[in-house]
Amino acid sequence: MNDMALDKRLFAYRDDIANIELKGQVSAKEFVSGEKYQIARGVAPLYSKPEATSIMTSELLYGEYFTVFEIDGDWAWGQAKHDDYVGYCPIASLTPDLHLSTHHVSALSSHIYPEPDLKSPPIDLVHMMSGVSVVDEVQTNGFVPLTDGNWIYATHLSKDFGSDPVSEALKFLYTPYLWGGRSNAGIDCSGLVQVAFASVGIGVPRDTDMQEKALGTALAEDDVPEHGDLAFFPGHVGFMLDDMHLLHANAHHMRVSIDPLKDVIDIVSFQTDKPPLSCIKRISLDL
Repeated sequence: MNDMALDKRLFAYRDDIANIELKGQVSAKEFVSGEKYQIARGVAPLYSKPEATSIMTSELLYGEYFTVFEIDGDWAWGQAKHDDYVGYCPIASLTPDLHLSTHHVSALSSHIYPEPDLKSPPIDLVHMMSGVSVVDEVQTNGFVPLTDGNWIYATHLSKDFGSDPVSEALKFLYTPYLWGGRSNAGIDCSGLVQVAFASVGIGVPRDTDMQEKALGTALAEDDVPEHGDLAFFPGHVGFMLDDMHLLHANAHHMRVSIDPLKDVIDIVSFQTDKPPLSCIKRISLDL
């Protein structure tokens, strides 16, 4: 068996336990079938260790599915359905009661209410591309009912996707930077790319290195960047708005910002011994 060939960010296996689908590919004391859960909070953190003080590697959004292979105390170890990312999630953020999503949140965020009354105390805050299960599209005071008995504002939802990931990403302008974040409460560079593509109905990998490997065709040195191209740097990624400007979630400004590409290259050059601009890739929306 060659365990080194499988990226543990994307394949659920440890020395003691592994996804039964990996039997024969990895070594583990026990192989188990996972149980499907759903995210029941606005956002749920995902960690590489079952410790709330460890670094958050990603976030799960309300309504997303999470396959659980082990529950140990307050933690569930499993794998996200939408991008195969593996990690530890607080069990309090999950529910075994599954509701098929009928709509997604198209606004940057929206509150869930216990009744169709904007003055009622909200139960939770859900974010763009969260999935919700609407019972009836007939509105009451502008709200529609959800399967769990709660309510959400109808115009914050959609069944349709956008057409331009850059336009979707621009909605996050000035959003604070958060390592591992995937919402307008905080987002990182690859999270911005992932959510923007999800908003046009395209699933892409979670991390920058995965995105660089999986997406698009690299431009030649004399090619001029265009709107929608992805610029990759060591450990960083952003959208080209035109031939000179980059939209990206970055730790330099600690927010989503628009910067001249040459300025970003200069900043990165002081942070790495590698070439500061890895490549610029043109992305087909027929992924």
